[in-house]
Amino acid sequence: WVERLRESLEPALAVDTAQQEELDAGYAAALQVAEGDAVAAAERSKNFTFLPANPQYGQRRRTFDESSFQAANAVEIKRGEPFTDRKSTFQAFAAKVSHQGQVNWVLRSLLEDRKIAVATHNIFAYRFRDEVRGIQVADNEDDGEDGAGSKLAELLQLSDSEDVLVMVSRWYGGIHLGSDRFKHICRAAAALLDEAGWTGRSQG
Repeated sequence: WVERLRESLEPALAVDTAQQEELDAGYAAALQVAEGDAVAAAERSKNFTFLPANPQYGQRRRTFDESSFQAANAVEIKRGEPFTDRKSTFQAFAAKVSHQGQVNWVLRSLLEDRKIAVATHNIFAYRFRDEVRGIQVADNEDDGEDGAGSKLAELLQLSDSEDVLVMVSRWYGGIHLGSDRFKHICRAAAALLDEAGWTGRSQG
């Protein structure tokens, strides 16, 4: 009876085994696709595009490549105390940088901050010595606040601030400040750089 029972069950068991193998193959294929999607998503996350919250004020879109994601480019970012004049708030941020990868990492880290991302303007300037090429690298960005970036660049030069990036965010309150806005931007940056000890004045 046992032999007969085995003979009668063998065809059914063979079908079940084939079905199980087919299911396993399907699961393996689905898992491979999911893993591929996860890898692709991780690759995409290494890139970052900043979409301006206030394009009507001259803010522009900025795209950051993979270098802005690499932990090797991470540096400490110092934050100044915010202050307000006629409903406009200003706050400075600064970091020591020695190459473009660090510059991109700092800018990305700041612009990924939701509070900073919605600022009306994120003005910045930086300068560092490229030891490989033996040149001074410097750049600045107004971010819609015409002339503010060059004023920050001038501040870095006059204060003898080397290997530094400084950003000042302004949240516009609806009241025009005229030339006072430039004073506030430079004041916020200078105070933070002095506090950090990154200017010739503070070092002296």
